[in-house]
Amino acid sequence: MKKQVVAFLKENIGLNSQVDGFGGWLNGKLLSISDEGEIVLEFEVREEMLNPMGTIHGGALSAILDEAMGMQLFIKSSDDDVYFALNISVDFVKNAKFGEKLRVETEVVRIGKNTANLRSVVFNAKSETVAHGSSNFLKVKG
Repeated sequence: MKKQVVAFLKENIGLNSQVDGFGGWLNGKLLSISDEGEIVLEFEVREEMLNPMGTIHGGALSAILDEAMGMQLFIKSSDDDVYFALNISVDFVKNAKFGEKLRVETEVVRIGKNTANLRSVVFNAKSETVAHGSSNFLKVKG
């Protein structure tokens, strides 16, 4: 686990994403981080995340799950380890509309010698499951 990253994130609880690229576009907010590095994130459904029916696009939900799992793995892995997602499996359970805030909780199932396995759940404000997914990651450095 990257203790210096945990310390930095603890100082930035409640702030929106400070990363570049697609993760920055998702604009997640860190709601909490435990001493063991478990994170809870929040994402607000924006207009550009909607499908033609006015609910969150499945691709946006998949990206939110991927972002949360990738961030969790980054925190929990060793300092020199670098991973890439091999796959992602997502089950869409309930829709979410413009302006809704979605909470994401992620669990590291296993970090092995060459791969890591994670799962994550997206909840709405009523703590109803919106989507859940799992992903396998390949260690490419470390």
